[in-house]
Amino acid sequence: MRRKLLVSMLLVLLVMVGVTFTPGTKVDAADRIHTVSSQETVESIASIYNITPEQLMNINGLPDTQLYVGQKLKIIQTAYTPSIYQWAERGKRIANYAKTFVGFKKTAGEETPSKGFDSSGLVHWALSQQNVAVDRLTVDGFYKLGMETAVPKAGDIIFFLEKDTSKVVTAGIYLGKDKFVNSGYGAETVQIRNSTEKYFAKYQVIYKTYTPKGEHIVQPGETLSSISNNYSIHMNSIKQRNALPTNEVMEGQYLQIYSDLLFPFYEGQETAYDNAYDVIRYAYTLRGFTYVFSGADPLTGMDCSGFIYWAMKEQGISIKRSSAADYYEWLPAISEPKAGDLVFFRDTGTRQGVTHVGIYLGNGRFIHTTEKAGVHISDLSSGYFAQKFESYGQVQLIMN
Repeated sequence: MRRKLLVSMLLVLLVMVGVTFTPGTKVDAADRIHTVSSQETVESIASIYNITPEQLMNINGLPDTQLYVGQKLKIIQTAYTPSIYQWAERGKRIANYAKTFVGFKKTAGEETPSKGFDSSGLVHWALSQQNVAVDRLTVDGFYKLGMETAVPKAGDIIFFLEKDTSKVVTAGIYLGKDKFVNSGYGAETVQIRNSTEKYFAKYQVIYKTYTPKGEHIVQPGETLSSISNNYSIHMNSIKQRNALPTNEVMEGQYLQIYSDLLFPFYEGQETAYDNAYDVIRYAYTLRGFTYVFSGADPLTGMDCSGFIYWAMKEQGISIKRSSAADYYEWLPAISEPKAGDLVFFRDTGTRQGVTHVGIYLGNGRFIHTTEKAGVHISDLSSGYFAQKFESYGQVQLIMN
């Protein structure tokens, strides 16, 4: 009798194992983690768990259908409801996407799943793959560029600083409740850590954000009117906060919805000309738009001088469409720039001479466009731009 009972139990166990682990079987279990194996796709994994590919992508913050062997995907078999507040949703996607790389190897100086990540490389990958236009920086560079926040949310960056020197030691993607994803101290792989751990507790903790509250990314089919209705904020208020020249908006444009400044680097700065603030506010809306050499239209791509030409033209400033080198030749060099002046760089890429230009914002920041990141904000003190800096140019002389 006992032998028959044992055989029956073994048969039940085998059936359970077969149902749970047979490839392609529909699974009706609780939320779980799926580790990506070779040849698997978003569609095939979604099919296993009887969810849609879109749901799988959204809950893990996947920017596209590209998967990496070893990536850990969260499986939630409930309806996915996106937030109307783009800033909160983007932060969640950054955090969720960073978590999928837990277990990937730590490699100094690297920033890709195939080669591994160091701490700043992981930050760069998680942000850039979620369409946050940023340079590849060190942890110190990310610290200088981000905006400090006393109320961190998922997707913000957590920094650890030496208390005596304020030197940035490491950084990670904040998940909430003291947890963060980090590729740094004490592990050979990407790990979820806790800021209360003994090692981290001895440092000063600072949070910085790249997805500020009140930022809305224009989605396909949206209009200024529909965005206004969604947030119950008058169209004219949105136009004024973003210095929009017309009621037309472009897919992918970043719009400031509330009155607080998104990137307050120019606040309180003396301006180079009357509507410099409007040029800067409008330029902010173009962050993430792609770089195209010799281009001068955000819908088809812009190079560095084309970006400046477009941003000023849309604010009613008539300047000649020309190159960075030409603007450099036309403008007098100055040592104390104002918000809206230009900043020039030499010998960028493979070209020689003055080859790059951006709009100065104040406090060492400028907005420009580059081949990899598109339109974005950079810090003049970061290694590359400090090395390539040529001069500031007084911009008013090229107007009219």
